[in-house]
Amino acid sequence: MSLHPTDLSSYNVANEQRTGEQQSPSTAPPALELDGISLAFREKRSLLPVLQDVSLTVKPGEFVSLIGPSGSGKSTLFHIIGGLLKPQQGRIRMHGRDMTGERGHISYMPQQPALFPWRTTLDNVLLGQENAPRKNTAVPPQYASERERRKEALQWLEQVGLGKFAKAYPHTLSGGMQQRAAFLRALLSPQELMLLDEPFSALDALTRADMQQWLLRMWEKNRRSVLFITHSIEEALLLSDRIYVLSARPASVVHVVDVPFPRPRREEITLDPLFIEWKRTMTSWMREEKHKLDGDMDNAQSVHKNIPEDGLNRHE
Repeated sequence: MSLHPTDLSSYNVANEQRTGEQQSPSTAPPALELDGISLAFREKRSLLPVLQDVSLTVKPGEFVSLIGPSGSGKSTLFHIIGGLLKPQQGRIRMHGRDMTGERGHISYMPQQPALFPWRTTLDNVLLGQENAPRKNTAVPPQYASERERRKEALQWLEQVGLGKFAKAYPHTLSGGMQQRAAFLRALLSPQELMLLDEPFSALDALTRADMQQWLLRMWEKNRRSVLFITHSIEEALLLSDRIYVLSARPASVVHVVDVPFPRPRREEITLDPLFIEWKRTMTSWMREEKHKLDGDMDNAQSVHKNIPEDGLNRHE
């Protein structure tokens, strides 16, 4: 039996779908709303279900995290939100508009910095503004000229400690510095909604902790709407307003956690007894989903071993 801390409500997605988001007519529509997203990939003559009836909401200025077992479809969900894939079922709405299958409405930070080696730090930071379509974005263009864009980007580089490296090339930067440049590229893109796909997974533990604190400070200054993928429960609790816990594949939302800790947050919150209790509870949820995934793989291997050499699956 898993423990459920009393200070924070966690509930099955069925209950969330029953109650829905209670919003007054004057409340702004969500920055992102996924409604019943389902997707399966075709493998030869069979289908591989990846996502099953996934629904979630990111309110304006909210930091929301996704956690789930490896291979549960989190990055695939990002591809759907970004318009690279189209779901078989469900709709995607941004600021109240249906954006299903459309591209150009999000800013994105991948797991790796993905900085172009032939461009300076400044030019890499400006890339998001250069390539982003200006029409149909939630935030109107902020810069009237290239000169103004470069001036603003240089000011931001100073704020994040990269001012002296504006003309440097990526290979001269540390991993944490490259990640800051990649985040700044996403931050300065005109789209209001940011998707961050495990941006700190490749960093060592100390650098990762520093980057988490840096991201907290940056986000608290700007309050962009963020959907964040992570495998770290501690990272999700530290950064997020709300956390969606996904099941093993095919992924569905099995728990929703409204994080109770006030902002601004600092690293010391990880020593709070309630924080530790929630970390323990969510770890047990994740272990349960991982065991389901491992069990499915074991069953598949068992079936494969029992198939005779002639390829026929006989039943006695």
